[in-house]
This record gives sequence, C-alpha cells and structure tokens, in this order.
Amino acid sequence: MNKTILKTAVAVFVAAMCVACNGKKDAENGEMTCSLEGTVKGITGTDSLLLIDVMGEDTLAMVEIKNETITPLQVTISDKVFGLLATKDQRSILLPIFLEEGTVKVDGNINDPSSLKVTGTPMNEEFEDMSDKMAELEKSIEDASEDADPDENLKKMADIVKPAIKKHKDDVMGFYYFIQYNALFDTPQKLELLNDLDAKWGKEEMLSTMKEALEKQTSSAEGSMFTDFEAEYDGKIQKLSDYVGKGNYVLVDFWASWCGPCRAEIPNLIKAYNEYKDKGLVVLGVATWDEPDDTKRAIDEMKIPYPQIINAQKAGSDAYGIEGIPEIILFAPDGKIEARGLRGDAIETRLKAIYK
Repeated sequence: MNKTILKTAVAVFVAAMCVACNGKKDAENGEMTCSLEGTVKGITGTDSLLLIDVMGEDTLAMVEIKNETITPLQVTISDKVFGLLATKDQRSILLPIFLEEGTVKVDGNINDPSSLKVTGTPMNEEFEDMSDKMAELEKSIEDASEDADPDENLKKMADIVKPAIKKHKDDVMGFYYFIQYNALFDTPQKLELLNDLDAKWGKEEMLSTMKEALEKQTSSAEGSMFTDFEAEYDGKIQKLSDYVGKGNYVLVDFWASWCGPCRAEIPNLIKAYNEYKDKGLVVLGVATWDEPDDTKRAIDEMKIPYPQIINAQKAGSDAYGIEGIPEIILFAPDGKIEARGLRGDAIETRLKAIYK
C-alpha cells in the first residue's frame, strides 16, 4: 500500500475556526438546535464562511466572523451531522466538524494548522484523538529508513480504524471513517466493514458504487476465470476473449492517455512484450475512461507496439471492479487470473518465473 494514499486522511485540518455547539433535542419533533460561536485566530477584519452538511450537500448556515470572533448563530439538525466549514466559493475546505449535542470547542491558529484542536463532545474528542494517532503513525512511516517495512505502521493504523468504524456503524462518523481510511484494508475487509455499516449508508451512491466494485473485485480475484467484455470503435467490436483464454499468458493493461502513472508503466510493458513475445506472451492495452483520439495519439507518441482495445471506457473497469488505473492483470493460458495489481519490477519478476 502506498503511504501517499493516506495523506488526505491523516492531515485532516488545513485551517480552522472555533465553534461551540450547545445542543438540545426538541422534545416535540426530535430536532437538535446547535448554537455556534467561537474564535478564529489569524483572521483580521470581517469575513464569512459556509457551514456545509456533507451528506445532505446543503449549506446549513453562513458563519460570520468579526475581529476573530464568530457571530453566534443557531443551526437546527435532525440527526448527527458531519459538516465542513468552507470558503464562500467552496473552493477551500477549512475545517471538518461533527455537529451533535453538547459543546464543541475548537482552538488554534489558522496560520498554524498543527495547533488546531477540536474538543468538547464525544465524536469530536474521538476525532481529535484519531487524527493525532494517525498523524503520528504517518510521521513514523515518513521518518523510517528505506529498509523499514511500512506495512507494520499501516497495520497499526488499520487496527485503530477498524474498531472505530464498527463502533460508529450506526452514525455518520462510521461512514466518514470508512470513506477516509478504507485504503488501509484489503477487498474482503472492506466488504466486511461496508456490510456492517447501517443500511441507510448503503443508499449513498458513493458506497453503493464502491460495494459493487468490491464485489466485482472479489469475483475477479486471483484464481478466478476471466470476465469477458467488449468495446466498439470505428465500426469494429473487440472483446477481451479475442485475446484471453487462447492458450497463452496475456498481460492486460487498463490505462488512459491522461493518466501519468499509466504512462510511467508503459516502458515496463514494452520491455515485457519485446522480451517474451517470442515465448508466447501476449500484451494487451485496454483504453479505459479515455477518448479514442487521445488514446491513439498516446500510442503513437509512446510507440506502443502491442495491440489495444480502444474506446473500452467503463466496460473493462466495470467488469473487474477497477477503481483506479493503471490496473495490470496477468491471465493464465486457460483464462484464469494469475495476478492482479502488477507494477514496475513485479511485472518482470512474475514473467521471469513463468518463462525461466
């Protein structure tokens, strides 16, 4: 697992403000009214920010700031809310915050994100503790020697996050933790956690799409028979089965012309093609989420010699639950999946073992 995947999850705060949320539920309708107030150090004059309900995609309130002090206001919510404070143009997210009963206290300076602390209610106290622990482990990975195994600290991260997701499976914090930290887990673990979340989150398009992809990844894991798909371009239909299951090993690269990491892998694939094509290896590119003209231009620019399925768009990624590219899959001569997620030296290592 690449540690850079965790950057967004660990560095949660990029700026901050002070908010107090004095909440009590309305006895008649079950609603909760939160009073917001606080101080924004490092901001001079008068300014305003948006308080956004992430799940509802609604603006809850305009937060006015004068002389580093938030003008008190009230927000009524019917359930615990994961909110964000953002600039008026919504281009910059300043502070994630959980709105719930109690008093939320935030302290720090907008010019020193590391100084920001959010306390006062159970969810925000836990959120702050989680952020500190994850930041500490991230720093351990960054400071480790080249010989150190980053998986040890990544496992520690997973051991912190998993019980937190299960603890909050019925509220918005569980949803938030899963979205932020699911990269720490393998496909079966992701499905386990996803299925454990409250059913209402399954209605969220983000999670339903992810669940569908994970289920397809499970059905197309190593050892599974290939799933066919087809793409049409320039009046011609091409299928994966035109290449896979024909008695040769087939190395398939799901890629796009605009994808930097994809282009970085192309030389490795060209090398593999040139080295092993006479021994029967078939290398195939599958243009994914890409415009045909852009694909063809990239093929010419990079002098890619092996065949391509052009204009596959989502056909291949849907078939194999691919959420990011490049995704390089090695198929065995009988069509079963030999390996997934091959990159860099791992391609040569795998092929060398096969064609020794």
